[in-house]
This record gives sequence, C-alpha cells and structure tokens, in this order.
Amino acid sequence: MSGLCELSSTDTVKLTKQPPSTPLESAQRFTHPSHPSGSHFPERASIQSPPLRHQHGADTAPSMGQNTVESTIRPPYSPLQRHSHLRRTTSDLSLELRHVLSATTSLGDDSRWDNVQEQVNSRFKAIVDSFHDSSIKLPSMPTIPNINFSALRPDFTHRRAWSDNLKHPTHGLGSSVNGYNASEGSWTHNKQALNTADNPKISQKSSNSTYPFFDDALENLTGDVVVMGGYRGSILRSAKPPHRQLWVPVKVGLNIRKVNLEVGLEPEDEENMEEHVFSSGMLTHIGPVDISRRLLKRLRACRNAQEGRLRVHDYGYDWRLSPHLLSRKFIEFLDRLPSNARGTSPHGSGAIVIAHSLGGLLTRHAVNKRPELFAGVVYAGVPQYCINILGPLRNGDEVLLSSRVLTAQVNFTLRTSFLLLPEDGKCFLDKMTKKEYPVNFFDVEAWKEYCLSPCVAPAPPPVVQPERKGLLGFVSGSLPSLPLSAKKPSGSFALSKETEATNSLSHAAGTAATKVDDFTSPDNHTLNMQMNTNPHTSTSSTLPLPAALAYLHRTLTSTLLFRSELGFKPSHAASNTYPPVAVLYSTSVPTVYRARVSGRDAIKRADAYQDLAFASGDGVCLARAAMLPKGYRACEGGKVKTQRGHVGLLGDLEGVGRCLVAVRRARDKGVGLGVERMDG
Repeated sequence: MSGLCELSSTDTVKLTKQPPSTPLESAQRFTHPSHPSGSHFPERASIQSPPLRHQHGADTAPSMGQNTVESTIRPPYSPLQRHSHLRRTTSDLSLELRHVLSATTSLGDDSRWDNVQEQVNSRFKAIVDSFHDSSIKLPSMPTIPNINFSALRPDFTHRRAWSDNLKHPTHGLGSSVNGYNASEGSWTHNKQALNTADNPKISQKSSNSTYPFFDDALENLTGDVVVMGGYRGSILRSAKPPHRQLWVPVKVGLNIRKVNLEVGLEPEDEENMEEHVFSSGMLTHIGPVDISRRLLKRLRACRNAQEGRLRVHDYGYDWRLSPHLLSRKFIEFLDRLPSNARGTSPHGSGAIVIAHSLGGLLTRHAVNKRPELFAGVVYAGVPQYCINILGPLRNGDEVLLSSRVLTAQVNFTLRTSFLLLPEDGKCFLDKMTKKEYPVNFFDVEAWKEYCLSPCVAPAPPPVVQPERKGLLGFVSGSLPSLPLSAKKPSGSFALSKETEATNSLSHAAGTAATKVDDFTSPDNHTLNMQMNTNPHTSTSSTLPLPAALAYLHRTLTSTLLFRSELGFKPSHAASNTYPPVAVLYSTSVPTVYRARVSGRDAIKRADAYQDLAFASGDGVCLARAAMLPKGYRACEGGKVKTQRGHVGLLGDLEGVGRCLVAVRRARDKGVGLGVERMDG
C-alpha cells in the first residue's frame, strides 16, 4: 500500500486535534521523529497538490476535468480528515498512524500496464479525444427528479466509506477522495472542487465557463502566438501547380494516388527540397480527429485577435528534413514576426510558441540559439527520445490502407527519424532475466550487426512465424469458399468458368477482409508514429549499400551534434534570457518503453518488436521522456497533466490554457527579460 507521505515502514507519526483551518491552511506540515520539532522532510519527489502560495509550489488554481498541476507541497493525508495538522507528539491519547514509502510518482504508476500485451489504437484514442469536448451530445436515459437517493442510505454507510478511505487510500485504480488520486499521487480537480482563490478574475468565470483558464489566457494574450506540429504534423504539397497535397490526402491512403516522400541521400537534396515540396501549414485535423483545429479556431476568434492585438500563426515545416535545417528556418520565421521587430518594448517582444512533439525539439534548439525571440514556450508531448521509431525504420509504416507511402526505405531517408533514437541505447530487455541489452544506435556498426534497417542489412526471419488474423480474416478463413489469398490451385487441370468466378469472388472477399483488418489494426499509424510490430512487403530496399552507409554515418553524426545543442545552457539561466516554459503531458495511455527479446541475438530478427513492455505516457511519448531535460525548469504552475492521447494533446483547451496562464505570469514577473528586469 502506498502512503501519502514519505516515511519508512517503521516511522510513526502522531495526529493531534487542531482548531479548524481555512482552505488555504489545509495543507499539512509533516515532521519526522528524528528531526527537530517543526523541521520539514527533505523534498525527494514531486507530489501534486492544491494551489498554495509557497516558494516552491504551484501558484495556479486547480483544473477542471482532466488536468492537474504539479507542486512540491505535500497534500494532506486525507481531505476528509478533520484534524488539520500532523506533528510529532508524545501524547498517549493521540491517534497513531503508520505510513510506508510511496513508489508512485506524478508520472504515473507503471505497474498498471504489466498485463498489457498490445499497443492502444492511437487513431481510436484520438477520435475519442476529439469528441470529448464536442457539442454533440448522445441521448441520456431519463432521470427521476427531486429524489436524492444518496440521502436514503443509512448514516453508517457514509462513516464506513470515510473510514475505508483513511485505511486504504490507494484502494482501486484511479480512486480519489475529494479530488486526491492516491494511485497517481496527484490532485484531480472537478468543477465543484475548483479553487481559484488566488485569481479572482478566473474565479468569477469558473461558474459559467467551460474553460476558465483558457478564457483567461485568451483575454491576456497579445503579440504573436505560433502553433506548430510534430513528426508528420505538417501538410506537404507539391511545388508544381496545382500544388497537390502529398501528406496526408485520403486518396494516397486508399492507393488511388501515388506519392513519393523519399528524400535524396545527399545534403543538397534537402537544401533544394522547396523546389519540389513545401509545407502549407500545420496539419490541424484528419477527418473527425482534431489535432489543433479547435485550438487555432478559438485563438483566432478571441477579442484580442479580432481587434488586431493578437496574431495567430500555424507554422508548417517539412518534417522529413534535417533538424539543423528546420531549426534554422524556424528562427528565420520568428525573426520576421512583428513582436521581434526592432524597437519593440522588452515586455512586448518575443513570440509565444505552442509546440507539439517533434516541434518542441526544434523549438528547444531555437531557444538555445536565439532565446530573445521567445516570450514563452508550451511543450506538449515533446519526447527526449521515442523508441517507437525503431519499428518504422525496420518494418515501414501504414497510411490508412497503404503500406507503400512510408516504407522502411522512405523512413530511413527522413532525417528527423534519427532524432528520436534513445541516446542511452536502452530499448531491448531479456524476456526471462529482465537484463538490459543496450545498443549504440548512433554507431553504424550497430545498425549492421542488429539489422536495424533493411537499407543496411535485412533482418533474418523470426524463429517461429506467427499467424496474424483479424476478425473478418478469421470468419472468411473458416469458410472453404472464401480463401484469404489468391494462390493458384495446384494441378494442371483447367478451371471451369464457375470455378474461376468463385475464385474471383473469394479473392475479392479475402482482399476486402484483409483491408478492413488492417484499417482497424493498431499497426496502422497514419496520425502518429508508433512501434510497427509486423514487417510487411514494404521492407525492401533499392538504395546502394555504400551510399546508404555513408548517408547513415553522416546523419547519425549530425543528429548527435543537434542533440548536444539541446542541453541546458547555464549562461542563459544566469543572464535570465531563457523564456518561461510549461509542459503538457499525459500518463493515461500505455506507451512502449522496451521490447522484450530472447537474448541479444534476437534483436536482429524480424520479430524483435513483437513482445513489448509498457509504461505511463500518451501512447507515443513516455511521461518521463516528456519532462524537461536536466537543468531546465518549468515555470510555477507550468507542469500540467492531461488524460489525452498524443495526437489530441492540443485539443485539451483547459490544459493548454493552464500552461499559457503560467507562462504569462512568469513573464509578468520578468522571466526571460534579463537580470535587471527580474522581479525579486
């Protein structure tokens, strides 16, 4: 059982009755018997708590619905506890409570996913997220008015529930008491529990606004706001009229139109890419799946935007090209914005950037190069690494019903693919012993030894070939007249017309069944990049091996250099030129963090990504990988947790609003404006 304060299993804390306290005084102060009276525990882990004015705590009000804001202030043992202070005492009449060290952090309890065998269908999760805040409501069952059924229960049942919550604070996954989620070690706030005492302006709106923090952020946003997508998150068009869309049109996914997204292996091929392909903006949605459409629509419809005080940009870029090139072009774009024009006042200079996924890595690099161009940054699901990229690099990826668009060879030529590789080499785990098998993914020899791409070395077949069937495949496979393949019958006898017609019908039915199975399979990753566990016919390569190896060596070297330039710069921090930053992340979706293999030799086989291990994240980016790198710090109230999946993170308007409010407050205090303008 996880306790709510950090004590060893042998530590004892006494609870004594204190006078009633105000809501802002309800946070408890924990002391240890071995410490002098009144001394605090050392801060060893971040725990989420309600908003309190504290030199290390969160300064923002709690979120409605799904968001939580992190703080280093420790929550009370139980919000239902009538005693308001925990302190050491020698009274024999005091209540004695025992706690154990909690193993749960604000990044989620990874043990929840121990029995998960397959990846979550990210497209289905994205659709659910898109409809979460939709105005379309499903009909509900009629209710009987004016009857309070809870009042009909005997009083002892209420006392029993209160007692059980004290004895078993972590009972049940996701259980909560007055908003405290013991399994997550965080505070999850609902509309009734919304506390906005530290911001009266937001408090006045909270009763009649669905997104009080987002609305408050819109009222105070001025200047330039830039929203940018991630890997595969920008629209790509042909430079030749009529500028057909290359990524991602439905016709391409249905094999009606052919496109070639492959990039040449030489540096000049990407330098001249705009002569052939350009980006026309961020990919805001695909059908019913919202990525950033609602966010951009609300930003552009607010009063400040309508009256010209706020300029909203959706920034698109060719996500296939090298990170250095993309960062340079992004800096050039920011430098041309009105907020960065010469003569702009310091408090009005710089753009606020809302960056999703890969876009956040490019933004972090640009911040280190030109921090004065930024007034603040919101990082949404920005991974320090993402091992999911290893699947597409070896097995290719599917786009809707097509496996010919993002083949293994195409993914190999995309420079940004290598930016997501884990620098520590951790990806593979022994199935039996749990031993780590680190691989140096930035060494060309490792790519040849472990067959990480068919462009370098084809992967040997698995020892046992698994048979994969979907629902329709299973049904049609059980009928002799509907075979799944179009294999020619054995023998030399001629087929009658009736037999030929039957086989044609069987082939059509089998093909349709296969396509439906593929479309509903978690292996289809049109909207985002996930670990592709099944090799397809898209694993062949036509690249000359010497040219592929030279390109790989050059790209890995450049990528390592780029990653080193993402690191924290003490000089920027000392001069107070780093802009305020906030982080939006999720722990609600099982996310791949390891691939289980039967020994190191199994890494090179085609089925190396069949057995996956999961941890907390958003389905693509692990929660731990979404945190800021060492040295960086989020602004006060700027770590916000959401329940959305990776694709729909920016659809959480209240979560984005919390981040924007935190960034604005930090900017108002002088963060990023130089030492002379820093507020106390």
